[in-house]
Amino acid sequence: MNTTDERIQMALLDLMKEKRLEEITIIAIADKSKVNRTTVYRHYVDKYAILQVIENDIIQNFTEITDNNVSAVLNAVNKQRNIISVLLGEHGDPRFNDRFISFLMARGLRTLDSSTRFDALDIRQKELLIQYLSAALVGLVKYWLNHPDMKVEELDTFFGNLFRNGINSFMEP
Repeated sequence: MNTTDERIQMALLDLMKEKRLEEITIIAIADKSKVNRTTVYRHYVDKYAILQVIENDIIQNFTEITDNNVSAVLNAVNKQRNIISVLLGEHGDPRFNDRFISFLMARGLRTLDSSTRFDALDIRQKELLIQYLSAALVGLVKYWLNHPDMKVEELDTFFGNLFRNGINSFMEP
């Protein structure tokens, strides 16, 4: 990490691996980032502002994804796996979980609207479908982040099969 901002942000993320945000102090962030407390306050109003910048950067990176498929989203998550695993982890920020689902929902609704395959669904049914799929995908991403041996392709295939064929496709006849 080169810049002061990057060091401060990484310090917060490192601390969030062990503690909830409410338990983390600016002094602890300053110590971990090897800057003084005044420097932290010069860059950020509080620890929540640090977290907001981190989350905004990730969501911004997601919005730059040009492919409209789950694989592209999973690859973007994989590129920032270490950060996202903290944000979605045990001591992470529940708001990031909600923002991630909102991003997926917006992307999913655009995908449904651009496809004639879902024309039989009214807007409420489309919203319900996308809410369900987005929440399911975030749950699967959380699992995947905790299992680093699992490849992007494996999760993409599993989710694709679940989406196309439903849960019955995993049951024995």
